[in-house]
This record gives sequence, structure tokens and C-alpha cells, in this order.
Amino acid sequence: MQRLFLIFSLLVSLFLVDCGPGFEFTELPIGGNIEAVDRAGNSVSFQSIPEPVLLVFFGYTYCPDFCPNTLAKIKAATEGLTEEEKTKFKVVFVSVDPVRDSPETTTKYVRFYLPESIGLSFSPDTTNKIIKQYAAYVQKTEDGQSIDHSTYIYVLDRNRKTRKLIKSTDSKEVITKSIQLLSGNTI
Repeated sequence: MQRLFLIFSLLVSLFLVDCGPGFEFTELPIGGNIEAVDRAGNSVSFQSIPEPVLLVFFGYTYCPDFCPNTLAKIKAATEGLTEEEKTKFKVVFVSVDPVRDSPETTTKYVRFYLPESIGLSFSPDTTNKIIKQYAAYVQKTEDGQSIDHSTYIYVLDRNRKTRKLIKSTDSKEVITKSIQLLSGNTI
């Protein structure tokens, strides 16, 4: 019943975020801070990341399409930012394939697109908890080599509350504007 309520709340929130004449943010009932130990034994807390805006994205390094396309879109969206604006956000890539993606591989993968980003790989149990916390969709395909997964970018504010979900079909301007508005403390 609680999961059903969470899904209903998410759908209502998505509807409210996408409605209206302006660019709106709302506090979504999913996501937020992560406090866990990664596969390298390092403590991870989103609260300890100093940038006021986090763009959290779930994927895996063997992903043939959505992951590289989304990371390329984030890169394109942030290239036009001023040097000061570039210090106001951090991209965090969380692997949904902890068996194949080591912390080093995940970091190297995401930094190919965005040199200042963070790549994270957790144990399977921790990964599953984080996926549930973010209400992300993750399912291995029948061949066991590919993983179907949601492609949202979760936009977290300085308090590590999820304020917006950016869809893979949204323009790069949505990413740019989210960073600018949330980092400027105008919300």
C-alpha cells in the first residue's frame, strides 16, 4: 500500500511540475540524500558535496544508448554556463550494474563526458535500496547483458531535496535553467 501511495504521489508531482506557464520546482517525495558506503569502502553522502545543485542520473557503463546520450546532453547544456555557474552544480552518476561497474570504471566513464562529475558504484543491496529511494525503474533484460532503466535526471537542491525530474526528451535548456535557478537561491 505504501508503494502504491508513493507511485501515486510521484505521478501527481510529475503532473504538477509539468503544468503551468513558468518554470516550476516542487519538492518531490522521492530521492534526496544518500548516505552509504561505496564498493571501494568510501563513505558517500550527498550532503557533503559542496555544490548547491546535484544532477543525479542512474545508468551503467555498458549502456548502448540512453546513458551516453543523456551525459552528452548534460555536457551540451552546461557548456554555455559561465565559469561561476559551472561551480554551482555536480553531476552524480549512480551505476545500476554493480556487478560489472567498479567505482573506478564508473568514475572514468562519467568523467569522459563531464570531468568534474562523480561516478558511484555500490553493493547490489545498497544499489537496490537507492533505486527504491529514488523510485527508479531498473530491470535486467532476458539476455542478462542489458539493463532497462529509467532515464530521468533528478535535480536536487542544496538541502538535497529532489526538486525536479528532467526527462530524457526534455531539451538541454531545461537542464541549464534548472542549474541556474536552483543555484541562484531564487526558489
